[in-house]
Amino acid sequence: MRTIGQHLIAAWPRLFGYALKLTREPEAARDLMQQSALQALSARAAPTEERAALAYLFRVVRHAWIDRIRRAAVREPLGQDEACSVPVAIDDRLIDAIAVRQAFERLDAPCRRVVACVDVEGLSYRETAEALGIPVGTVMSRLHRARRLMLAQIAGLDETAGEE
Repeated sequence: MRTIGQHLIAAWPRLFGYALKLTREPEAARDLMQQSALQALSARAAPTEERAALAYLFRVVRHAWIDRIRRAAVREPLGQDEACSVPVAIDDRLIDAIAVRQAFERLDAPCRRVVACVDVEGLSYRETAEALGIPVGTVMSRLHRARRLMLAQIAGLDETAGEE
């Protein structure tokens, strides 16, 4: 059996990808991963079985991210606009990627987390359920709803679908 530290090292790329999807900024994702690693390594009882450890580590990252959001909401007012840059040459792939990202960002947080785990990180429904602490049926339901809403928005069928 591996230690949680060994599981953390093995899963680091997937966990970092998940952190990057949550934070949307590489530097913030690195900070989140550092905080999460510290929490996971200092836990008194962490699972040693591979599947349980992976779910545990994803849960640690998610909870650390939620804690950061809550702390930031107390310190900073919401709604500050970020600078937006437009590339000079735009091709169809870039436009498609932007449309998918916009549709993803318009999903409510529970659906966004499920899509990030299943479609971005490649976790199974069971692993996602364990990582998010929800039933497998809820994962399947949220994923179906999220995909349907994203497709509708990308196709321009329902512009208010999935807004928070």
